[in-house]
Amino acid sequence: MDKQFTYLFLIFFTIAGPIALSFDKKVAFYKNFKHFLISAGITSIIYICWDIFFTQNNIWKFNDVYILKYKFLLLPLEEYLFFLVVPYASLFIYECIKIYFPNLKFGGTLPWIIILVFSILMLLSNLTKLYTVVTFGLLGAVIIFAYIWKTQIYKTISNHLLVAWLVCLIPMSYVNGVLTGKPILIYNDAENCTFRIGTIPLEDFFYHLLYMVIMIFIYEYIKSNKIQKISK
Repeated sequence: MDKQFTYLFLIFFTIAGPIALSFDKKVAFYKNFKHFLISAGITSIIYICWDIFFTQNNIWKFNDVYILKYKFLLLPLEEYLFFLVVPYASLFIYECIKIYFPNLKFGGTLPWIIILVFSILMLLSNLTKLYTVVTFGLLGAVIIFAYIWKTQIYKTISNHLLVAWLVCLIPMSYVNGVLTGKPILIYNDAENCTFRIGTIPLEDFFYHLLYMVIMIFIYEYIKSNKIQKISK
């Protein structure tokens, strides 16, 4: 395979399984496609702006050897596709877990408190490192906001979301391992905590969790409002 197709291959690897299984009768994820587009669209706009800003300020950069030559606002075409297929795969995994394990319990509020405390500690101990500050600062703020603003939605999603994130870490570790191992994506280590799992910066795992929290919260909020309107 030509090196310039490497990132594109990772995109297809990520989406192949979820697309093939989206028509599973029990999950029937295709019926929620509209809700996915809205929730992922809002979240991806935020993340793309974040991505452009970080690329512009040399927090990270892309290795032209492993990408196609099409760029818009500093980001390669594959990066925009990334913010379509990864959310789709993540939300699909969340829905599968919710449908197949409806009564799943995963520690209640305690794991979220641990993540919140960890986020605060990471933030305070890395105040000069922008990737660390933005990732953990936003994650902590979003967890608090979700709990205070819509406690019922938070309670609805909390157990399934965390398990979905842990499951997502399996394919994510492969994809991000290739992205950071070749590397396709090159990080400026002066702007992160420098701790890596393999070749993957620690922040990447929580960057993904933050995306899932925002997207799934919006997704469930939209669905709950629709149900309420139908029941009236």
